[in-house]
Amino acid sequence: MQMSRRTISLLATPAVVGAMTVAVPALAGTGAQPTGHAASARRCNAVTVLSHGRRLHACLLRGPRGFTGVTGIRGATGKTGATGKIGPTGKTGATGKTGATGAPGNPGATGTARAYAVVQPTSPTSANLVTGQTSNFTGVSEVQSGVYCLAPAAGINPAADTATVSPEVSYSSGGVPGTIALNAKSSDCPASDFEVETYAPGSTTPTLTSGYAFTILVA
Repeated sequence: MQMSRRTISLLATPAVVGAMTVAVPALAGTGAQPTGHAASARRCNAVTVLSHGRRLHACLLRGPRGFTGVTGIRGATGKTGATGKIGPTGKTGATGKTGATGAPGNPGATGTARAYAVVQPTSPTSANLVTGQTSNFTGVSEVQSGVYCLAPAAGINPAADTATVSPEVSYSSGGVPGTIALNAKSSDCPASDFEVETYAPGSTTPTLTSGYAFTILVA
């Protein structure tokens, strides 16, 4: 194996030549070419140095790697830039116009009450239908104390139409509500009339008593 060679012409000082000669004493001043294992072990970049008319051969060997230098001091952190300005808030838009009023809805279905009345007792044997709060009843009579017969208008049949009754306070004697009941069989009234019975409240034995007002509603 042949060593690569370079020829360098320079004015070498004795110190330089001496250093190069010490570095590779086996090659200096000989020009011989090593072979075999020695050549493999000493393979390097050879140079020829001309000094004072003499030709010297030197081998440039790479020296050991030097220590890693100390890491430099980190530079100071730069100043934080100024915060950008917040843009102005946009103006509030104008309030929209109020929409047009919707069309009126369809009228509701007609109520199902066919007749109603407020009955006011006036004596132990008579009563009145309160005007303005009565519809489709033509008359009322108290056939005995606490028993009232109410005559409905034409087309209303007590045997086929349902009625409900409830106490009324303002027309009752002493402002106390009585116990009000409907007699569906009309035991004491004509079959064409609705029969309503009134009882004194709180009595142990129910007793028919006059003087208690009531309302009646026919669906």
